[in-house]
Amino acid sequence: MSTMELLQPVANAFRDRIDLRGNWFFAFDKSKDKTYETGVARQMSVPVPAALQDLFVSPEERNYCGTMWYERNIYISKRWLGSDVFLRFDGIGNRAVVYVNGMEAGRHEGAFVSTVINVTRQLRYGEENRIIVKVNNELSAYTLPAGQVVTSPKGRRINQPNFDYEVPTGIYGNVTLYTVPTTRLTDVMVQTVELSAEKAVVQYMAHVQGNCLVTATLRDRDGRIVATGVGGNSKLTVENPHIWTVGDGYLYTLELEVSRLGKQHDIYHQRIGIRTVAVESGNFLLNGTVVRLKGLALTSSDISLSANPIQVKQQFQQLVAMGGNCIFSSGRPVSPDVLQLADENGILVVAEMPAAGLVAKDLQPGEANFSKSDIKSRLLDTHKDTIDSLITRDKNHPSVISWSLLYTPLTMMKEDETYYSDISERALQCDWEKRPLALTITQSLGDIWSGNMKAYSLLILKNWTKQWNADVELLQSTMYKELVDWEAKQPDKALAVVMGDEFTAVSSGMELSVSSYAAYREVSEKVQELITMLSSMPNVQGHFLQGDAAKLTETIKRSWN
Repeated sequence: MSTMELLQPVANAFRDRIDLRGNWFFAFDKSKDKTYETGVARQMSVPVPAALQDLFVSPEERNYCGTMWYERNIYISKRWLGSDVFLRFDGIGNRAVVYVNGMEAGRHEGAFVSTVINVTRQLRYGEENRIIVKVNNELSAYTLPAGQVVTSPKGRRINQPNFDYEVPTGIYGNVTLYTVPTTRLTDVMVQTVELSAEKAVVQYMAHVQGNCLVTATLRDRDGRIVATGVGGNSKLTVENPHIWTVGDGYLYTLELEVSRLGKQHDIYHQRIGIRTVAVESGNFLLNGTVVRLKGLALTSSDISLSANPIQVKQQFQQLVAMGGNCIFSSGRPVSPDVLQLADENGILVVAEMPAAGLVAKDLQPGEANFSKSDIKSRLLDTHKDTIDSLITRDKNHPSVISWSLLYTPLTMMKEDETYYSDISERALQCDWEKRPLALTITQSLGDIWSGNMKAYSLLILKNWTKQWNADVELLQSTMYKELVDWEAKQPDKALAVVMGDEFTAVSSGMELSVSSYAAYREVSEKVQELITMLSSMPNVQGHFLQGDAAKLTETIKRSWN
């Protein structure tokens, strides 16, 4: 289990924080021969957070593959002495070495995970401090997501992904320098264990550093106290709760106070939503009521690589206005900022792990990919560590309704069963709430060993996106037969279907960039007919629209409402 402290940085009487967003000095290191550990060349600066793909125009810079350097100088007050000081990165694509005042402070691995580095010993208090980050974005067969580096005929190194989305490069997430007291709260887990209109019981478990007492106070949105508790593992009873639900992201504030011998040492506020999620007999339940997922499968053009909160909030409001309730990020984890906005807007999120493009070398036709020795010996541990890190970070978001652990896995054969069970076991260990586990698959039921699906109750079927341009009657017939087969053989699984082209249409100021009204009408009628069919099938608990289909705002609104 992860020992990294991933509570969001806050500022209060016991904790300080400095937001390091802004301009950083920047340099490419195309030949990997720069020695910038003590200072980066001053020829260029770039804003942080921002992915290189969002910053640059030329293909060589936007698609740069290799090493790059960042530098930021910051003054640290002497009053920070006596506290532990952490440096947090919420997005580096995809590995890094961090230097503080010329000394290596820590390392990072993973394009979508957050990293927290203890820099207490490297800082100079009452002085300027230099933070240097050496970033490398080269893909390999054993990174998440996976790929390889190839060399072009002109000698340029290029990332070649084994998956269908773009990975942000550079420091694309928030960067924060912050203090925590030596006696402190290190983690908290929250779940709703009992729920009705009259009463809710919320259980919390607090982890602390030091021999101390934890007391809890739960406040409503207006600041009124609605429940209190004592101890590191306790239950809070809320009368007439305001339940978190779709379009109504009502959040309570859980105040946790850490004290010893009557002296307060730490306090932390965690916003929570009172709600329950489950899959029972193939039905997806939110707060005990069957809810069908109506959502969008987001691409990098829907939520930019460096998430813009204004843009995201507008998209969430539009989703709810159309009658939708859920987002699915197609194999890319979304940032903590996006999850926070989902919490506030009452948007459901299928939380993705970046486990895409997991292909063993020299895989022969008919071989089981996840039983290969290099996958089991090198990739499985990385996969489990990533699951651990992301669930530890995102577990208290009420918007997260499921953990999707694998995105379009290459094989689902009998020999793969150990891999599927190992990652599901790790997810269930990490998530106190035990949210439903999901897989995004492209195989037909006849090509899947049933043992691989034991722990997974939500299956996202992406089987028909490559056939999207087929005649609607043929597509409908093929889809119907496969879904009926699922209902007969796997009735306990909740299914969600991804619809739309593999490639996102480019907007031209209209609903859809198509060549003619006839083409627009064809796509519109196809979406309406398929949604109508899926809505009548009891085992289909939702659908996600992508590409052309996701741009049909008025058509979707009619179908969803």
